[in-house]
Amino acid sequence: MIEVVTPDIAFMSRDKIASMHRLRHRVFKERLQWDVNSRNGMERDVFDLLNPIYLLAVTDSNEVEGAWRLLPTTGPYMLRNIFPELLDGQPVPSDPAIWETSRFAVDSLPVTTAGLRAVNRITRELFCGLVELSLVFGIREIVTVYDIRIGKLLERIGCRPYWRSSEHRIGNTTTVAGRFEISDQVLQTIRDIGGITGPVLHREQTLEYGHAA
Repeated sequence: MIEVVTPDIAFMSRDKIASMHRLRHRVFKERLQWDVNSRNGMERDVFDLLNPIYLLAVTDSNEVEGAWRLLPTTGPYMLRNIFPELLDGQPVPSDPAIWETSRFAVDSLPVTTAGLRAVNRITRELFCGLVELSLVFGIREIVTVYDIRIGKLLERIGCRPYWRSSEHRIGNTTTVAGRFEISDQVLQTIRDIGGITGPVLHREQTLEYGHAA
């Protein structure tokens, strides 16, 4: 199952958040060799200080094996403040119903059939969790910056942008920006392709957010 860490409960999830930062170090600094701010084996940036929501795929031993960060486009976010050239001249999204996702990371596993199945499962559950949470929160669109390798993954799981920028070279990565519709149909498509039969978010959290929405 996927856990949601909102700013109001982040203090209760310090160990999991630290595990997430270690995961991001392994993925972005060590594996992808991005030019990111990483100290003591933990990757963080200024956007982690802006009270984001985190989606975390957590193991039985409370280690994070997959993660995603969400920020509203009504404040600072990566596409607006770091990569505005990726908008290709389009207006900067700024709407309480449009959020940005960033720092998508899934732990690498041995390159075996079982390892690939586990990575695919975590990835699909994180995507389902993102759409489930967005539907509850009234988020109707997601914007994100991603490299073209992730673009191929998006196609495989049935998550296609309705708008995509041209390709830009940033560091050692070919990067694009995308805008994605959020709807019940999008959720059902991802579930059908991934063989997911029901909600992936913790039931208690989903009910709590549903009452608060």
